Amino acid sequence: MSTAILTVGTGGGLSNAVRSEWTKLWSVRSSWLNIVAAAVLSTLLGMQYGWGLAYDNTHLGPGEVAEQQPIGHVGASVMMIVQVVIAAFALLTVTSEYATGSIRSTLQWTPVRRNVVLAKAAVLAPVLFVYGIVMAALASVAGGLTAGSWADWSATELVVDLLAVGFYATAAGLFSAGVAWVVRSTAGTLTVAFLLLLVVPMMLGQASVRAFVWTAALLPGGAGQNFLTGATDPLSPTLSAALLVAWAAGALVLGASVLKRRDA
Repeated sequence: MSTAILTVGTGGGLSNAVRSEWTKLWSVRSSWLNIVAAAVLSTLLGMQYGWGLAYDNTHLGPGEVAEQQPIGHVGASVMMIVQVVIAAFALLTVTSEYATGSIRSTLQWTPVRRNVVLAKAAVLAPVLFVYGIVMAALASVAGGLTAGSWADWSATELVVDLLAVGFYATAAGLFSAGVAWVVRSTAGTLTVAFLLLLVVPMMLGQASVRAFVWTAALLPGGAGQNFLTGATDPLSPTLSAALLVAWAAGALVLGASVLKRRDA
């Protein structure tokens, strides 16, 4: 009897849960299809951005001056759209298990429910970081090639921009995964993520009312935009980064709390 209890306890530990989540992440087609879709979208958007930059610089109005732009800025700009695809990658690790009913098996194998949330987050964090960097790199190179002489290929600025995008992709993805534990459905979670990461911050950020601008900056999408662009109004990049960490951590904590109380 004691041997059986020991075996179950060892199998359901955090380290084994992490290994299990890693295997599950790469054994389903949806993960790979998501990455391919993001890569194609990032490349096409980067090309479009580069062509737009070249056009603007060769069709200047009175008093306007043509300027080169660091290619890393292309990747950061493209991320504001591609982030929805990356959010989908993260949230599907949770919602797909509810859709198929496999969440019951997951919770039986790892009875300490917070370990399930921690294991998924531990697997997602490094993957999302690399995911964001790769997509931003694709967009940056594509944008630089289509922008031609108007592209600034400074390696230092590119590395800084890519690391910033990787950080934001990680925060946005973990936030989406946390929301997924609360909402459970793919459509519902994607809607919440789409609104808070893109639509609402974009709408409020363009308002003339100062309170709306502040509200946008406090949302995860607004904080991400301020962080990636280096904007200092209304929040500095450092405060925006801290806010992103708070949103991601808060969503995961709430998700773990909900998972602990609800039936699978």
